[in-house]
Amino acid sequence: MAQKILIADDEPNILMLTSIMLEDAGYETILTKNGAQAIERALKDCPDLIITDIVMPEKDGFEVCKTIRANKGFNNVPIIILSAIGDEFNKITGFEGGADDYITKPFNLEELRTRVQTLLLRSKDQKTVADNNVNESIKTKVDIEKTDTGIPELNQLLNGGFPKGSNILLQGPIGTGKSTIGRRFMSNGLNNKERCMFITLDDSPQMIRKSMNNILTKRIDEFEELNLFSVVDGYSWSSGATLKKEKYSIDGILDLNQLSMVISDAGMSLGQSIQSKLGGRRIIDSISSLLINFDLSLAQRFLSQLCRTSLAFGMVNTIFVLEDGTVSEHVLNNIKYVMDGVVETKQVDGEFYLRVSSMKWIDYNRDWIKVKIQ
Repeated sequence: MAQKILIADDEPNILMLTSIMLEDAGYETILTKNGAQAIERALKDCPDLIITDIVMPEKDGFEVCKTIRANKGFNNVPIIILSAIGDEFNKITGFEGGADDYITKPFNLEELRTRVQTLLLRSKDQKTVADNNVNESIKTKVDIEKTDTGIPELNQLLNGGFPKGSNILLQGPIGTGKSTIGRRFMSNGLNNKERCMFITLDDSPQMIRKSMNNILTKRIDEFEELNLFSVVDGYSWSSGATLKKEKYSIDGILDLNQLSMVISDAGMSLGQSIQSKLGGRRIIDSISSLLINFDLSLAQRFLSQLCRTSLAFGMVNTIFVLEDGTVSEHVLNNIKYVMDGVVETKQVDGEFYLRVSSMKWIDYNRDWIKVKIQ
């Protein structure tokens, strides 16, 4: 039986366009022209996924999200907001209301289809075919593909690794092993011949390469020659240092549009793009520099846009490193809203610990666990 997708939008062209695309992909669509109708049909027809605009007659998309989420039977139904309103406030409001994704119009049909497929796959992992009264032998569960973190203790907490295509905030005080965790994550990907991008703001590219050479099976320049690894150099700008020019680097005064373009260029080369969809891994170390040096709304928008490329680029896993105390609790919560998970680090009596404080899509253990950071 085809999975059902409810679409709510007061623009007939959008309804027709998305309906044709999704039906061509094998889904059944339910079309509604306002928020009140969307809520009524959702409760009646129990769709597998909902796509909603924000500005609609009778009830807006935020009300649709909140009303649907208030019904216990819809806890695991993915909701995508598809709107021409792209400011950070509305995105955060959407996530707070229970949306799983936010796509800004005009949108790429292929990207929307990919996100629909991914969210439907992930939602299956939250469901069992039978309830607790059914014989355990006939219960089944769909496994989400996992990405090895490179840290055995973290894999244990996550029952195998990060959900593939997820965006992870790695947060903790300075000196608690975040950089080492990130480099192990990247090195694990390279050793498995995955495409990896290191966006560096706090450490020089030379230091990154030197530290990764200590844990890789072969030298980092060999991976670069195979087009499996790229560095986006934002350190030279942030440090004011004059270093050997990198292939992907910031010229002159950094602005976030330029940084986005350089990341895009590096991604095209690696195959982390809408065209190639080769996936892989990314790390941005550290977003604290962006949040301190730029207008917060611009920095948060940049991070949100980077997060949204993960699925469209072939299920890229991205780690965003953040030092404690660099932003307010309010800003920190805004950042967490657009992440798929948060991993925290700390140091006690010279020992390093981490825990998974939140993670969408999969079961996880929230206990603090000691890790060996070398």
